[in-house]
Amino acid sequence: MSTKKTKIIITGGSGFIGSCLASFLSNTYQVISIDKKRKSQFSGKSLNHIKVDLKNKAKLDKIINTIKPDHIIHLAGQSTIDMVEKEKKSYYEDNFLATRNLISAIEKFKVPNLIFASTAAVYKKKNKKISENSKIYSSNSYGSSKIKCENIIKQINPKFTKYCILRFFNVSSSLVKKKIGEYHAPETHLIPLTINSILKKKRIYIYGKNYQTKDGTCFRDYVHILDILWGIKKSIKYLTKKDNKSNIFNLGSGRSYSVMQIINYALKITKSNIKPFIKKKRKFDVGYLQCDIKKAKKILNWEPKFSNLKNIIRDEIWWQQYLKKKKLSRKFIY
Repeated sequence: MSTKKTKIIITGGSGFIGSCLASFLSNTYQVISIDKKRKSQFSGKSLNHIKVDLKNKAKLDKIINTIKPDHIIHLAGQSTIDMVEKEKKSYYEDNFLATRNLISAIEKFKVPNLIFASTAAVYKKKNKKISENSKIYSSNSYGSSKIKCENIIKQINPKFTKYCILRFFNVSSSLVKKKIGEYHAPETHLIPLTINSILKKKRIYIYGKNYQTKDGTCFRDYVHILDILWGIKKSIKYLTKKDNKSNIFNLGSGRSYSVMQIINYALKITKSNIKPFIKKKRKFDVGYLQCDIKKAKKILNWEPKFSNLKNIIRDEIWWQQYLKKKKLSRKFIY
């Protein structure tokens, strides 16, 4: 006798994390991807995808009422701080208003479980590891929109819906076996930018070299996409257990590398000798960001197994070489 497969809706299913997650979960669960963009070209043909903007409340309600998912994994929204000055309105609309519509549908149709992709950008900056109890504060529209989203999620009626808020640190690299990776248009993240510069023999830029850190450049906690996917899968299992309550978890590697360390390592393994070019600091960059992962280890039984520099850089190089072979290019913003 066949058992009914758990139904999971992934919002933002055409994005980097969403397309990786849909592929990763499809063997175990019945996955439906929804996104305002068409299905990712890297997703398998069999993936069920619905094109919808979460700001379209009536259409979203209809989809959720029809599918009746067991879990919604909410990944949709603006996901970087690169455009916080130019596009404040879009952070508010794509993050907060879209999430508010989703929460309304979740409450209306009593969806049992929600996993929300939040960010390390909700934390007030400090020079120590950041735990889930660290102070919440953001001075930019990206972090502020995610804080607003978290606050409305925390008000969900616990009789009908449980949630996990997952605060991602710097998600990076690719899924080699699934042939999926970062394909932002434009691409603004350090690791893909660095690898692209090396492979194309272009100038590498460092934004600020006078931070209060060991080498003067920003330190960040980089986590391999595969570890993030396992963290989400563990969260699904956590929410499915009857006695477990809603919770918040950091997902990162638990260690940090400087911009200079990332660049030097990438140069070393590619045997390149490009000299980095120093530019002025960007407004919202903080000097140090490192994740305390004790809570996720203890409660989710999760720990990062792939998030060392060797794996992250190696899998990013593979991905960019794969894209080149497929004659797929994208715009990089330095």
